Amino acid sequence: SENIDSREEIQVQVMVDANPVKKGKDFLETFLKEAQIDGYVERKMRDNIVEYAITTADANGALIGHNSQTLAALQYVTSLIVNQYFDRDTESGLIVKVDIGDYRKNRDEKLEKMAVRIAREVAKTKIPVNLRYMNAYERKVIHTKLSTWKDVTTHSEGIEPRRYLVIEPKNASKSNNVYNNSPDAYPTVIVVKDNELFINESYTISLTDIHGNVLAGMDI
Repeated sequence: SENIDSREEIQVQVMVDANPVKKGKDFLETFLKEAQIDGYVERKMRDNIVEYAITTADANGALIGHNSQTLAALQYVTSLIVNQYFDRDTESGLIVKVDIGDYRKNRDEKLEKMAVRIAREVAKTKIPVNLRYMNAYERKVIHTKLSTWKDVTTHSEGIEPRRYLVIEPKNASKSNNVYNNSPDAYPTVIVVKDNELFINESYTISLTDIHGNVLAGMDI
């Protein structure tokens, strides 16, 4: 009887320790602490979406990074940590979003407005438009925004990090007249300098100064 009780206690303890949403918040809080950044993390659940909002006193820019690469990296790694507790064969896991100072919220609104503006032009001119290189999250924002449109459609082309989104008229024949709005590519998650995050193959996550010196790092 005593052994059975012990096994039950151990099982309950494991379940508590493996709370995936808490693990994601713990990771972000630990990273802020290791990077000596004064800030806090709030979490919010909605259906199968977990959102982590990071607020800092003066480090938002460093955590967002150039073209939001650092933010994308933080979200990517946090998603890995959260979803490692789900069985990929039987469970869909959670959609993880990380925002810093409402940057992503404002960015999403700008992307959606741009998508609508360009989609209207495509519907009017019947000429497809190639957008600039975007990370997977940004492409998904535009895909979702235009998914219900009757006169345009979207799809992605290229290989990461040079993957971009195309907005084209529905049922359009292939044409050489394509407006290309793609600038130089930028990587989605791998950044090594200018106060930005980098992730190598073993998932070492670090914050560096402008000279590439590591300010804080974690092996996950």
